[in-house]
Amino acid sequence: MTATDAASSVAEATVVRTGGRRSLSMVASSLALIAGKVSTMGLGFVFWVFAANFFTSAEVGLAAGAISAVMLCTQLALLGLGSAVIVQFPRHRANPALLLNTAFTMVAISSAAAAGCFLLLASGAFHELSVVASEPVFAASFVCMSVLGTLGVLLDQVSTALRRGDQVLVRAILFGVTTVGLLGALAVWFDAGSSRAIFSTWVAGALIACLLGLAQLWRILARYRYRPQLRLGTVRGLLRVGMPNHALTLTERAPGLVLPILVTELVSAEANAAWYAAWMMAWVLYIVPIQIGMTLFAEAARKTAPLVALVRHGLRLSLLLGGAGAAVLALGAHKILAILGPHYAASGATPLRILVIAVLPLSFIQIYFVVCRSTGRLGEATITGVLSGTASVTVAAAAGIHYGLPGMALAWLGVQLLTSVWAIARVARLAADEDRPASAQHDVPKRPSPQAIAAALPDGKGL
Repeated sequence: MTATDAASSVAEATVVRTGGRRSLSMVASSLALIAGKVSTMGLGFVFWVFAANFFTSAEVGLAAGAISAVMLCTQLALLGLGSAVIVQFPRHRANPALLLNTAFTMVAISSAAAAGCFLLLASGAFHELSVVASEPVFAASFVCMSVLGTLGVLLDQVSTALRRGDQVLVRAILFGVTTVGLLGALAVWFDAGSSRAIFSTWVAGALIACLLGLAQLWRILARYRYRPQLRLGTVRGLLRVGMPNHALTLTERAPGLVLPILVTELVSAEANAAWYAAWMMAWVLYIVPIQIGMTLFAEAARKTAPLVALVRHGLRLSLLLGGAGAAVLALGAHKILAILGPHYAASGATPLRILVIAVLPLSFIQIYFVVCRSTGRLGEATITGVLSGTASVTVAAAAGIHYGLPGMALAWLGVQLLTSVWAIARVARLAADEDRPASAQHDVPKRPSPQAIAAALPDGKGL
């Protein structure tokens, strides 16, 4: 059963268990999910505009470093459980409480553990971000945000399985409005704002969004209420499905979350304010190849067309949309960043113009990951991701120390270009082998089972 089939079964079960309350159509739910991401990005930009105009760039940079650390902890703590819940929900549709309780409890424990490990690291190895661990209120807020952020991602995955993308959209809007509203209130009430104040708005927004998510599940899943619960068999089943793809997902997402932390520590918190703004805008562009890759993966799982044809179509679309977006951001880099303030425009415009170019090699890399997932080569993709991610972080950090933010952006772009060369060569070989007649395939591995394909679905929101 693919993840799409699982979501359909879940939707059917939901209708039965909720007295006729229907899920959305697949198209409507997908559009709502996209709208949710757009809302998150748009309101996030408004949030950082407020922060840049009401707080010093050093405080903004420190808060951005702490938020990046939270996102990193979230990615580490997810354990692939979003995909696992999607796949296993149909087996538990008569009584979903055990599955959901176990999944929510697992990510709560793993995210708290990840946050604790970061606080230990920050207290002993960091200078700028040591304040997160040294101030009890900041430390407690960090742990809370890590747990709430991870639960929020899992809630989004559950809503996706239920074909209720509208729930994700509502939560995204509520989170964004809450953070922006609270930040504005804090800026008015406290003249000398701190990074802790900026960070606290995210905690409040995440708490309200998670409470809403649980209320939504209570309505759609026959008055489901979360209770801490762990059953060994259920834990094993979730990890068996979720973990195979978790490492690959981390290699894709972790480097971009590590870099703001390193900029804060190795350069300065003020420099990270500009880097984080440029990186977030570039990430909006990077979503194009990532989303197209996920769509291609679903099509490959359903075998709607030969893999070579899917690869060509997806690559053309990704390069076209990504290239157009890169041109717009490159031309408007200075004006867009100037909305945040002159420091952001002066320090971030050049890095942003360099970073947007990376959407082109990333298009090839994402296609490569799709082909690897579709042909059962997760190990190869993971090794490639680990090597590329490690090189990206190491080379970019070294360049940042000696050449500043433009040097860091160039180093990041260079590693993506080198990785894309490997990706192009492997895609040409793997896609061609996959589409050869069966009689001609002697040593080519068979396409994995639908269960294995579903287990490879990516988790997480990204940055």
